[in-house]
Order: sequence, then structure tokens, then C-alpha cells
Amino acid sequence: MNFDKMTWVGLMIVALGWTLLLSAPQLSELLARMSGRALGTTALDAVAIAECTILSGFGLAILGALQTGFGATRCFLDAALTRTAPPPTKVVGPATARQKKIAERGWVKDRAYVLFVDGSVEVETMLGRRLFASLQDAQEFIA
Repeated sequence: MNFDKMTWVGLMIVALGWTLLLSAPQLSELLARMSGRALGTTALDAVAIAECTILSGFGLAILGALQTGFGATRCFLDAALTRTAPPPTKVVGPATARQKKIAERGWVKDRAYVLFVDGSVEVETMLGRRLFASLQDAQEFIA
């Protein structure tokens, strides 16, 4: 599984929080000795800090995983849209400004399509009108 930097940092913060939680009694005692004060209400609440650190680390790790997942989904959708994009038209002169000749009209899985003489197909998809190289490509995209 591929994790990004934010996920790894979050998991490291979780490990730091667990280390702090497991060593909280010793840490509080050490801080009390170093400061010369007795343990009381002014003592550092290491357990609460450790719990917050663990929760923050898990939150950061989850955000990193979501960012990676949505990035993969975006790449997939970009590739699908690029694949179905109409081919660029060459502008040679006024002859290319004419409309393509329609060979057939029909329906593919309750979606209207127009088949042109050159074999290309225009289909009304959920993403708008799309031009496909062939009727088979259109059917694969809709399925």
C-alpha cells in the first residue's frame, strides 16, 4: 500500500503519543524531581497530552489516506475523460466547417446516439455529449 508523507507523519505522531502515554507516570515523576515541586494540581497532565497526540496523529493519517485515495480517483476520471475526448480536427479550409454526415440514429442503453459516416459516434452521457471513435467504444464507456 502506498502512503503519502502526511499519512506517515500522522502514524509517527501516533507512535509518539503511545510512547508518551506508556511513560507518563515516569515522566511526571521525573519532571517533579527536576523542578523541585511535589506532584499536585500544577503537575503536567501527560496522559491528556498523550491522548490528544494519539487522536491528532490518527486524524492526520486518515486525512493523508483520503487525500491519496481521492487523488487516485481524480487520475482515473481524468484518464477516462481524455480517452473519450474527440480527436482534434484539422482546419484545412472551408470544407472542414461543414457538419458531418449522419449515417444512423439510435439508442444505446437508453441513451441517444448519432452514428456518422466516418464511423464516429456522438452519445449523450452523464458527463455531457461525447464523441467516440466507434460505437463499441461508446458502449464500453456507458457500461
